[in-house]
Amino acid sequence: MKKGKVLTNPLIRSVLRHPFLQKETDHLASDGAVLGRGKEGETPVFGAAVNTTVYGGPHAEALAFYRSLNSALAAGIRPESVLLSLTIPLPESEKVLNARMEKLEALAERENLRISGGSTTVSDSISRPVMTAVISGKFDLENGYGQETGKRAKLDGYALLMTGYAGDAGAGLVLEEKRGILKARFTEEFLSGAEIDEQALSVRKAAEILRREGAVMHDVSEGGVFSALYTFAEGHACGFTADLLKIPIRQETVEICGYFDWNPYEMLSTGALLAAVPDGDRALQALKAQGIPAVQIGYLTEGKKKILLRGGEERFLERPHEDPVTRLQSYG
Repeated sequence: MKKGKVLTNPLIRSVLRHPFLQKETDHLASDGAVLGRGKEGETPVFGAAVNTTVYGGPHAEALAFYRSLNSALAAGIRPESVLLSLTIPLPESEKVLNARMEKLEALAERENLRISGGSTTVSDSISRPVMTAVISGKFDLENGYGQETGKRAKLDGYALLMTGYAGDAGAGLVLEEKRGILKARFTEEFLSGAEIDEQALSVRKAAEILRREGAVMHDVSEGGVFSALYTFAEGHACGFTADLLKIPIRQETVEICGYFDWNPYEMLSTGALLAAVPDGDRALQALKAQGIPAVQIGYLTEGKKKILLRGGEERFLERPHEDPVTRLQSYG
């Protein structure tokens, strides 16, 4: 197996098909699961999303928190509480640990979530903080929440929209760790455009609008846009045609990835969201009315073909590759 998040087929073969999971849940996705249900035959009531991150730098807590929050929102969960687990390297002091917990508490308060519990551990086996956030809540069917928990509808013909920018979070992490190297080629003014904006890591506003438009969503995180497209199509048993030139991406991300010869479309993109909607124009107008930039990058198709267009060329999207962020420790 490769480093990074376990995706698609290995996840299904080794995790999701275990009998005890099938018995306990009506719906189980890569980042979310049903925890409780109503009467027999009714749509499940409670759900949760979980993510574990291994990041350093000043935005590690925000990235861990929002990766889970965004997964919950995309899965149709109305978030209510967060359960936290934090393991820190042995050299870190109690003062640093306290600061990390204060940051996580502030993030939970900002998103109106209560911290329901957690654990903290100090280990000499790691070099970076390991953070796990479990965000749970209810499915609110009256407002479009939880619609993915039942039988999947046919989505072919749906417009494929994207909010946010490809590789934004990943480029910001690279900048934090490799700024000294990058300053040899780029100006400080240029690099500042790639710094992580924690406010932009949340997809809550976009997800709530798109949910009302009948969207089926997938948050774009580890593995970037290519991984999200592939995983989304596999999970919904459909194909897609997407125009690479329409995928929103900042020039700073392109240049930073180019320096290391990395693919920006395979890079961590926390804060971006894929959405399949029945009426693309109407959904785009709803997002625009709230000041949320979004574009239609393609459409879903029947079958399993995952087609990427670039100009007049057409190719098939390969299985997801390792996220370049996991290679940071190998450079400089």
